[in-house]
Amino acid sequence: MAPEAGTRPGTKRRVRGSTAVYQVLREDILSLKCEPGSALDEVALAERFKLSRTPVREALLMLAGEDLVRFLPNRSTIVMPHNMSNADEYMDTLLLLARALTRLAAIGRTETNLQEIRDRQSDYAAALKTGGNETIIAADLAFHRAVSSASGNQFMHNFFSLALDYGRRMMLLHYYPHFDAGARQSSLSEHDDIVDAVERQDPDAAENAASRHVYSGLRVIQKSLEPKVGASISLSGAATRYKEGHANEH
Repeated sequence: MAPEAGTRPGTKRRVRGSTAVYQVLREDILSLKCEPGSALDEVALAERFKLSRTPVREALLMLAGEDLVRFLPNRSTIVMPHNMSNADEYMDTLLLLARALTRLAAIGRTETNLQEIRDRQSDYAAALKTGGNETIIAADLAFHRAVSSASGNQFMHNFFSLALDYGRRMMLLHYYPHFDAGARQSSLSEHDDIVDAVERQDPDAAENAASRHVYSGLRVIQKSLEPKVGASISLSGAATRYKEGHANEH
């Protein structure tokens, strides 16, 4: 494969190219702009990013390392299909990290941390009033990352950021379609409780507020999985007709 114009294999420019492709595609996948199970054509991607196929392939390899794409035996690539098979493990991880990081934020936050958290909460409140889901999601992630950063634990903060990203597709598919006025008000109030507890440096209240917030989101997700019409349709007439027909056979 030919290297990019004006570069040699192994140069920093090519690495930046693959990283840029990785970042854009990662965001497209997490935001569902690239639908789960859809094909990713390397030639088309190379044309899109005006690069050779080499950095595109490198980007796809990085995405595969995060289980965001899958290489098929026929050498094609698809966006990893979404499934809920490990949703319980994900929620366990999210809950544990949210509790621990919010507790640490209450213990060790600085005034600078607190102002950042307040600013991000103001952005979230504004997004709920005037923004679409894309704006709301960005503001919500920024708020939780600000709280996480205030913990002072960079390792846990990085893991939490990855966990938030890992759950974005599930939230877009099973949470935000049911994010009605009641859910919005609950989410805003729960954020306020976290801000208040961190401001007062009350670790127990902060941990409890984070836990309530995770469980509140989980209840919306659970509601999205409930049958919509299956329980509301009467089947008694059909069952009666089946019994009558079956009896006439004898």
